Amino acid sequence: MIARKPRKIQDRTAITRECLLRAAEKVFARRGYESALLAEIAEAAGFSKGALYAHFKSKEDLFLALALEKAATLHASLSNALSQAPTREAKILAFRSFYIGLAVDREWALLILEAKLFMTRHRKVRERLLEAESNLEVSVEQALLKVFGKAKRTPAKALGGIVAALVLESHLEPEAFTARKIRAMLGTIFDSLLGVDDSVEV
Repeated sequence: MIARKPRKIQDRTAITRECLLRAAEKVFARRGYESALLAEIAEAAGFSKGALYAHFKSKEDLFLALALEKAATLHASLSNALSQAPTREAKILAFRSFYIGLAVDREWALLILEAKLFMTRHRKVRERLLEAESNLEVSVEQALLKVFGKAKRTPAKALGGIVAALVLESHLEPEAFTARKIRAMLGTIFDSLLGVDDSVEV
């Protein structure tokens, strides 16, 4: 019989892991994967480097855990937003807000770009990230199908690709691609691709 850890230790372990992931999210977004240092992440989280290694065996392992967690969080966020929307119009607005939010949240948007680069450089874990990305795309496709029907179905990969492109442009030319302009552009793109008519007030 395997002895279980006391509840308090389990809670403390979960809190430590969460703090490390949140610190890693900020450092990776600010410095990029290649330039980020584990010592910097540990310090930002308020723990020693040894504590970090107790949870993640390497920087690659930490980034992979973060990317998988963020994909799961996005899936849960979209599902929750749609489930709380009582009408079709409300679901469309919730979907639209979710889509635009992916790009205007600069920290998260930069992390998406880092994940794309990470997949090209780290082939050992590429399949796991691609699987997580594929699962997220499937959930978005299913949500699109429920809200808009087959006639309005647009591949999630196309929507995601547009977000990634705008995020990159905003990073290169922040003055030209402000959050306000990105919201307006993505709103227009969303409405056009999915055939949102004027009857839906945005």
